[in-house]
Formats: sequence, C-alpha cells, structure tokens
Amino acid sequence: MLAVRPPHDDDDARIDALYVTYDGLLEPLGQSQVLGYLEHLSASGVRLAVLSFEKPSDLGDDARRREMDARCERLGIRWTRLVYHHRPRLFVTLWDLLSGTSAVLRLTRRYQPRLLHARSYVPALMALGTKLFTQTPFVFDMRGFWPEERVEMGLFRPQGSLYRAAKLSERLLLRTADHVVVLTENAKAILRDQEARGRLASGKARENAISVVPCCVDLDRFAALSRDVDLAARHGLEDRIVIGNIGAVNRRYLVHEMFRFAFHVKSHLPRLRFVYLTLQDPEDVRRAAVASGLAAEDVLVVGATPSEIPRWLTLFRLGVFFLRPSYAGKASSFTKLGEFLGAGVPVVTNTGVGDVDRILGSERAGLLLQGLTDRDLAVAAKKALPLLEGDRVPESTARACREVATEHFALAEGVRRYRAIYRSLGLDEPPEAARESSAAAAGAG
Repeated sequence: MLAVRPPHDDDDARIDALYVTYDGLLEPLGQSQVLGYLEHLSASGVRLAVLSFEKPSDLGDDARRREMDARCERLGIRWTRLVYHHRPRLFVTLWDLLSGTSAVLRLTRRYQPRLLHARSYVPALMALGTKLFTQTPFVFDMRGFWPEERVEMGLFRPQGSLYRAAKLSERLLLRTADHVVVLTENAKAILRDQEARGRLASGKARENAISVVPCCVDLDRFAALSRDVDLAARHGLEDRIVIGNIGAVNRRYLVHEMFRFAFHVKSHLPRLRFVYLTLQDPEDVRRAAVASGLAAEDVLVVGATPSEIPRWLTLFRLGVFFLRPSYAGKASSFTKLGEFLGAGVPVVTNTGVGDVDRILGSERAGLLLQGLTDRDLAVAAKKALPLLEGDRVPESTARACREVATEHFALAEGVRRYRAIYRSLGLDEPPEAARESSAAAAGAG
C-alpha cells in the first residue's frame, strides 16, 4: 500500500523533480504509464511537481478532475495542467510547445526543482530552455523513436521537413540530456552504436548515461484472479473461449493479421469470441474483423476503463497482437504485454519488435511468431490449441506468465530504476550539497 504524504505546508517549497508529460493524467495512458510511477516515487520521498496536457473532454468531467486533484494532494504531488490541443496538428503543437516552455520556466522559478524529467520529445523540448538557462540536471525519457513512429502512423512524410526537424531535435536532446531513458535493450544498443559512430566521425561525441525502463505494470492490480462469472454472463461469454487485445488501433499494428489468426483458431474452436478492449470507435474494429473473415458476432468491442481491465482479463485465454517490425518497432514496449502476463494470460505476438524475442523466446508464456503469412498464422493457430483446452489457462502456463511479468514488467522495479537515475543526478544529497557539487562540476568543466 502506498504511503500517503501530508498536504503541503508551503506550496512554494522547493521540489526534487519537475515532471513534464504531454499525456494527460486523466487519460488511460497517463494513469498507467505516468501516474503509476509518480505515486510510488512520491511515496518513496521524492517531492514532485507535474505539468501535464489534458484533453478538454477530460477536464470537462468535473468529478474525475476533482478526484485526480485529491489523489495528487494526498501524495504531495503538485499538479499543473494545461489544455491539450489537437487540430490543426502542426499549429497547435507549436502553440502547446510555447505554452509548455513558458509553464516549465514559471514552475522552475516557483519550485526550484533539483532535476527536470521530460517524458518524450515534445515535453523534452519544453524543458530544454530551462535546462540550458539554469543547468538543472535533465532526464530525457525519450520512450520510443518518436520521429520514426510518426512516419509509420502516416503523420510525417519519410525524410520530409517535419521528420528532419524531429531528428534534429532528437540529436540536440541526446547531446543535452544528463540521462536518457529508453524502453528496450534494443533501443539502447542502437543509441550506443550511433554514439560510437559519432565518436569515430568527430572525436568529440560523449557517451550518454542510458537506462532501460520498459512499460511496467502494477502486478498487485494485474494478477491471476478467478474468472469473473458475472461479467461473463452480462456479455454472453459464459460458454465462450475468449481471446483478444487491449488498446489502440493504428497503422503500426497489424490488425488484419491479428484477426486472421483469430479466424484460423475459430475454424478449430467454433465457440471462440474475440474481445477487443479499446476506447476507439467500435465500428472501425468490427469492420477490420469482418474484412479479415470473422463474422460481426464473433467480435465484442468494449470501451473498458483502466480500472475495469483486470476484471476483463479474468475471461481471456490468449492475448493477441502483432506490430510491424521496423526501426521504430525495436524501441517499442507494450503496456498490454505486461498486463496480459501479469494476469496469467499467455500472449501471441511476433518477433523482431522491442525486446519480445528475449522476453518470450522460450515460449513458456505464449507463442512468438517468426512469420505472419496466412500459412504462418494457420500453423500458429493449431499450435495455440493446447492453451485453449479446458475451462481456463493451464496452471503451469499462468504461473510462467506471472514469472515473466515479474522479471520484466514489475512496476516496483521500474520505480527502483527511476530512483537510481535520480540518485545518480544527486537527488539524495541535501539541496545545499547538490548545489555545491553542481557548481564544482561547472567550474571543473
């Protein structure tokens, strides 16, 4: 259970870290991949302020906003929110960048943070001016390779002006950061290779401090629980074999191949039902499923909230998703992978993406597909049948899934790694000692 910190006696007291995120705390991603870490960091004694960008629809929900205010207050997290703008994309992103940069400067003057922690590229650019002006230690939590991700999603043209500007920003941020965080060991290896080539070319490139922190999961919430019979009855799933997916539908995911795999499984098991937990338009998902050979009634699309997903996973027998192997894919980590495994649900996915080859290579916790042709998918469907026998996931498989989740995706380990990064930047020193050591380092340079 998290420790609760007392309310602030002085709202302007100095903080340890200013955390900047373009993802809203009121969004599902913000709650699982931002707030989950920050709550535990705060409970461990780190004094935090958070700047987030919230969607107008989320801010318009007074009850949820007040609940988040109270949640941050209980943990001593000072939360500042700006409005996230969506369209027109380029203009409003520049507007958000300017307003975010101004907010970071304002919050830095107010709270005098001992380090800046920026999640992904746009927040890192917001923090960059403050870093350069104040020399405050700066953590660039780059996550994936954002410019290449935007290309894959059709938002940037390959080698277009936006892509080139993003890559220029990436090089600047990597040179400026005091510590870089990536999601996968593969991404770290790529950055190390780029550094080595840079040193050979210029003789001046320094080696960044780089840490790997994957998308972690609170394994106290995602556990191998008993089947939720009430939920199954409510949705007509009592006698169904449920496989499915969680999260976004976008161009990086191979949705057709996912539903073709389900089609081949259903050819052996007519009672199969594919459940997709997503807040996106259900009709888009159904159309993709029908275009891949499934009947509309074979697919159930549910707009489950983050708090409801653990209950839904008690009904799942397999988690299924495929991502396009690519340069960007090597830097990708999946929250859903840790959630499936934590819930004792084996996973079917493909090789060549993120660190899944290393994590799932033994196939103790699911199936790892080398190819995604229709023939490959048919063969994999047959191979998956033993996992779908009986009325629940085989005990030995569920246990193996939990072991893999604990080894690779435990939130406690992710928090420990962030705490180690903060410590490496002097956060455990008294504020006066940290200022003196920073001044000494500046003088030595």
